[in-house]
Amino acid sequence: MLRNLLAFLFLTLATITAFAQEARQRLADFRRVVVDDHALPVTRFAAEELAEYAGRVAGTKLEIVPLSKYDPAGEGLSFFVGEAAGEKVLGQKLGPWKQEEWMLKTVPQGLILAGDDKPGPAISPEHQVGSSVAAGSQLATYTFLDDTLGVKWLWPGPFGEHVPSRPDFELPHFDVRRVPDLIIRSYIVGYPPKYHTKAFSVEAAKWQRRTRQAWVPTALFRHAWEEIFGLRDKQRAEQLLKEHPEWFALHNGKRHTRKMCTTNPEVLDIVTNFVLNDKNRAISSISPEDGGGFCECENCRALDIPGLLSYDGIRPQISDRIFTYANEIARRVREKQPGKGVGIFAYTYYNEPPVKIERLEPNLYISFVFQAMAHVDPAVQEEWKQRTQRWKRLAPNLVMREGWGNHYLIDMPFPHDKEIIEAFQFGYQNGFIAAYGEGSKAFASQAPNAWAAVRMMWDPKQDPANLMKEFYRVAYGPAADAMEAYFGTFRKALEENYPKRNFIIPNRGMSYSNILNSWHLIYPAEILEEAEKHLQEAERIAPPGEYADRVKFTRFGFEYTRTMLELLRCYRDLAQMGVKLKAFENLENLPRDPARERDLLRRAYELGEKREDFMLAHRDWAAVDEGLYAHIANGRQGLPWHNTIKKMLGIRTPSRVTEESLKDQP
Repeated sequence: MLRNLLAFLFLTLATITAFAQEARQRLADFRRVVVDDHALPVTRFAAEELAEYAGRVAGTKLEIVPLSKYDPAGEGLSFFVGEAAGEKVLGQKLGPWKQEEWMLKTVPQGLILAGDDKPGPAISPEHQVGSSVAAGSQLATYTFLDDTLGVKWLWPGPFGEHVPSRPDFELPHFDVRRVPDLIIRSYIVGYPPKYHTKAFSVEAAKWQRRTRQAWVPTALFRHAWEEIFGLRDKQRAEQLLKEHPEWFALHNGKRHTRKMCTTNPEVLDIVTNFVLNDKNRAISSISPEDGGGFCECENCRALDIPGLLSYDGIRPQISDRIFTYANEIARRVREKQPGKGVGIFAYTYYNEPPVKIERLEPNLYISFVFQAMAHVDPAVQEEWKQRTQRWKRLAPNLVMREGWGNHYLIDMPFPHDKEIIEAFQFGYQNGFIAAYGEGSKAFASQAPNAWAAVRMMWDPKQDPANLMKEFYRVAYGPAADAMEAYFGTFRKALEENYPKRNFIIPNRGMSYSNILNSWHLIYPAEILEEAEKHLQEAERIAPPGEYADRVKFTRFGFEYTRTMLELLRCYRDLAQMGVKLKAFENLENLPRDPARERDLLRRAYELGEKREDFMLAHRDWAAVDEGLYAHIANGRQGLPWHNTIKKMLGIRTPSRVTEESLKDQP
């Protein structure tokens, strides 16, 4: 009996001692990163990133050692990256893995960082939305580097990374195995990569990986009818219209190729077959094209709720017809391919859940379009919460489709990190399973918004009480308070002045026309004066190095904002005198003053050229988005304000910021 008791006590003491030894592992005692000789690219990249950043934190050089050359008797501790290395040291299988599952596990020899890794490129610069390759070992690595060692990636490229010095750091004991809370996590950095330098696109792709973003389910949620029916070819579209007019929407008495008739049986057959034959995606989109012009045939209108209007208070809400169409497609697909998903927007005239449909099909994914920036208006936020709960009762799969930094803001500050955080919290609690949306390349003016979005999409259950304090501390160090006051000046202006915006369109949500014609009300001159005082204080306090560099980076965003606000005032004043500038409204109908008009045109030209200077000054910085400008001002979006000014002044020089010109620049 005594012998058994002593044996038990010895075993217990040995276990406690071993645990204590594991818990006291010092970062400085790690000597190497062990990875399989034939590791997948995502696994190999995780090992390289761990060696680089953990080594910098520790102030040592970590060697990358092939698994075949690993010596268990070697000096010091080791990081074991990937499934093969983890199984070798544990002596047991780690798989099978769930999608994107990752693990951190302390062992006497060091730490295992492994997960669900799949073949494919380590990063995907060509994919704007983020990588579609599962990289569980990377998730484990970046979780360790970020959450444990304190390495942070604030934005892509120069000035964006923070690597603390912690040579005496002691690792906690790890025994964690998890999957991400959201199956899609994507902050889309600006407009398509074709507008950006190759160097920036690579940095943006790395930043997405490092902030634990991914788009692993091969899902698509975009306007899809052009692809499904081959309507991008205008000649083919006209031929189809001639041969099958009944497929197309009847609008104002005529059939047109912008929309389809969603009650036509052949349309339903074509869409169903498209989804069934789409072998490249787990979830295929069947969303209508953007804009209006929906079908007004008798069968389509019969599905609408009489008298029920959409968000604009003018056009009918067409949710019942659109989701009758979507539900039917999803049902047919599920019968033939049970694992196949169907995706569709909840958007504009069909952003509300249908009234007559009791439940949507389990394989239908609703990409719920909204913008937390509109939630600066409390009434809009409350309406969104109610709409979310209405969707929750109907739809099993809700996907957040956001616009954290879209073109409405023209790369200027619009601090709404509070609303972003609240949207993630409420959305996750009410059934959102994925999140993606338009971000911005304009981190020089919108970095707090991006921080809130990427931190919450990785961990929507976290307590966000200190989330933004952490951003300012990490980003600006001793100048944190001054920089928080700088962005806080714009935030205070939003709270006080956003309710004063002009309502060109009777919609309390985020309307491009409303905000474009209201910037002078939201940020009057005194707001810039106050913001600059805080920025100057930060410039005085920030020590040379990373903190001063980031303040300088923000100064670039401030000077761009100052230029833009004056330029927009010029455009607005010209519009008040009758000059036609698209999207600017003549609200005051002032008499024409040729001398004043000429002065405004000249000043608008100078400022427009200066705006293009900003676009081209630091294209490898995540500062302002030259792609947005090229796409909106000189592309198919068609808001060519600067070109209009030049034409009125008789200036023939082309814009320096177009898709073609950007391709020719390094």
